[in-house]
Amino acid sequence: MDPVADRLLSKLRSIVPHDVAVYDNSSETPRIVAVPTRRKRWGHVIETIEAKPWVRCELRDKKGAILGYVDNDGEAGGIEDLGGGAPGGTQQQRWFLEQMLRAQETALKWRSKEHSDLMTAMRDLLEVNTHATRELVEIFRVQRDVSADVAAMQAAAANGGDMDQIIKLIEASPQLVAAVGPLLQILIAKARGAKPALTAGKPANGVKS
Repeated sequence: MDPVADRLLSKLRSIVPHDVAVYDNSSETPRIVAVPTRRKRWGHVIETIEAKPWVRCELRDKKGAILGYVDNDGEAGGIEDLGGGAPGGTQQQRWFLEQMLRAQETALKWRSKEHSDLMTAMRDLLEVNTHATRELVEIFRVQRDVSADVAAMQAAAANGGDMDQIIKLIEASPQLVAAVGPLLQILIAKARGAKPALTAGKPANGVKS
């Protein structure tokens, strides 16, 4: 008999309880083991107690008052199955600790993956914002250049500049030409004495198709 069972037997014989409340780590509700009146009753009680993992036994009287207790703080005995499930005593505590550590490790792995996915999404969003900012800067630059070209053209016209000078200013700014459109090209052609190109599909005034 192992030391724990020997100590349990000694307590049972000295106290002679009415029943025994057996606790384990998985539940706060104890198993109640009744004490029979037949021969070798203590061996039967111990065998019933150790049929399942346990950590504490409370020896009680008929009214449920605790007369004494025995803790299972010894090494694994011969009836404990260390490979099939949760063992008893110190081995049982070690088993629960291992399960907790595994659960924490799994949670940390998922947390790390979530952080990685979040950082990737933030990086992609930053790239989009950077591209949009560059596009806006380019638009502002074009607007600034067009505004400067228009101001220069207005200044030349106000100072009595001739049409050729104004046209040169306009032609030097592709952005201004693109912004003003075909109407400006027609005015430039007229200023140089050239006839504007006819729109396709429409005859000139006075000309019959």
